[in-house]
Amino acid sequence: MSTDTYIGIGLALLASNMCLLLLVLNVLGWINVLHMDLAPIEQFAESTLSQYQVQFQTATAGWLVFFLLTNTSRAKPKDESSEKKDQYRRPRSHTALIVVSVLTTLALPHLLEPHRHRHPIIRRSVLGNVVTASTEQPHAVAGEEEPTIIQQELVFTVDNMTCGGCGSHVRNLAESTLNKQRKSPPSFTVSKVEVDWKAGVMSVYGTHLTEHVDQQSIISVLNEDGYPTSFLYSQS
Repeated sequence: MSTDTYIGIGLALLASNMCLLLLVLNVLGWINVLHMDLAPIEQFAESTLSQYQVQFQTATAGWLVFFLLTNTSRAKPKDESSEKKDQYRRPRSHTALIVVSVLTTLALPHLLEPHRHRHPIIRRSVLGNVVTASTEQPHAVAGEEEPTIIQQELVFTVDNMTCGGCGSHVRNLAESTLNKQRKSPPSFTVSKVEVDWKAGVMSVYGTHLTEHVDQQSIISVLNEDGYPTSFLYSQS
């Protein structure tokens, strides 16, 4: 791949708030193939890159125009051998593949946004210009007042975490357990799970957590995986 290809893909990653990179890393972490602290990348994308989305998107659009102009300027002669036809066909296929890759990377957050409430991997990968609370909020019955949404926090102490990778692994285990507890329609929502591996603390944020979350189930899963856990407190 040429230098301009790397530039285009790099711009598309920045313009999409690193969505594709985070999606791949989160999947690898979720299936326990990757032992890495992903929180710094997520924080960088959400707090820093999101401020410059318009600039990165403009730069990516400019790169696409330049790339297409410089790679489609040659006209194919009418009479040519099969060898020469292949010489023209290959660059055109290569150009199309690069353009599709850049456009897909750029559009990925918009494609995933409607589904961000379905799984923590998607929720963590679609950062920046998104809401922080889950879209699956309880709805009022016709004729009744809208229910008051109270954000809650469950705090656990977790031992034996020695690095950021352990923190990410603990977060994945907790989120996986919470996913199994949810019903349709969901009895509770989870906006995020944060783990401070240095302090040995895990916090679960969402709504209706104290009433419907089985805290002991989370504790048991983490204990079985070698991370002694206990419930500390809850607050609204």
